[in-house]
Amino acid sequence: MPKQDMTQAEAEAILDLPERYDRRQLRHSFMALAQQCHPDAAARNGLDPAEAQRKMTQVNKAYALLKEYFDDNREATMHRDLVGGAEGAYGVGVHYAPTGEKVGATQVDDSLFWDEHGNPRSAVAEEQANAAVDAAPGTHRLRRFLLGPHFLRVVLCLAFAGVWWLNFPFVNGNEARFNVGPTAGPIDYLAWVSAMVYPTYLLAYEALSGHVSGALRQIANGVASHVSGVHVDVRTSGAYTCELTSLVQKQWYGPLLMPLAALIIIRALELPGTDLAPMRVAALAPGVFVAIDSLLACFGSGAFVAMTRALGDAIEKRYVKSRMEMLKRCGQWAGNPKHAR
Repeated sequence: MPKQDMTQAEAEAILDLPERYDRRQLRHSFMALAQQCHPDAAARNGLDPAEAQRKMTQVNKAYALLKEYFDDNREATMHRDLVGGAEGAYGVGVHYAPTGEKVGATQVDDSLFWDEHGNPRSAVAEEQANAAVDAAPGTHRLRRFLLGPHFLRVVLCLAFAGVWWLNFPFVNGNEARFNVGPTAGPIDYLAWVSAMVYPTYLLAYEALSGHVSGALRQIANGVASHVSGVHVDVRTSGAYTCELTSLVQKQWYGPLLMPLAALIIIRALELPGTDLAPMRVAALAPGVFVAIDSLLACFGSGAFVAMTRALGDAIEKRYVKSRMEMLKRCGQWAGNPKHAR
């Protein structure tokens, strides 16, 4: 990235961005300020033309700097560099243990380890917070390993490999369990296809994404934090995105919905009556709808994908609220050291 005469923190302050923002929010903030400060609209907005020109220049520089962060990942979420702002803006403080003792001096107070969404404000603050927790009595390092992003994922992949071995038609003699001979009906073939699709997808999805184990470890770690009164990070460095949100939103739903559509259509065709009997047509309609929606899902659209996105957004909002409540309950987030327990 070329050298800039403006820092990330300064650019974010100029554009008045929230603590978590994505490419769409960055663009929205830029456009709102551009409409206000553009020299052609300065008089209408009651601004001095020279001041409007100066501010518009700053807005353009800020936008040019920040939009580069999204060039490689258009779906990324950025976190404001509040620690890297004006020198002395936040003061020097300490990190407090859940019992209230001063554990380690830092360059920021405890509230600056995490923002109000429960995300680390910087890599340095995150490392200091983790070191303070690890220095306290307890098996925190062991917990970080057992519930970390690697151990549980390997265990779950081995479990899903066992499910695949027990169900995939062409291994372990499983072909004999399926009726695919001359007497086979549509349901028999559907069971055969499903035994190939679902165990294979489950194993491949977890091996490539890790979202299933991620959701399980976040739930388990939340329970452990509630019981022990100490929060321990159990994921790789970066933003605290809820793994359950990722699990819900980042599936390839097309292949998963197609067997369901086939099952509905087959059951509808088995109903008595002519091809256009009202009962049969009414039963076929949901199957046709699911079949079309499964094709749309392959391209990231459709009713089911929209529903899962809305559900994932609701899960994420609840997650960040619950995480902050947990950090405060553990004494690991306080607006000012004097408020620590």
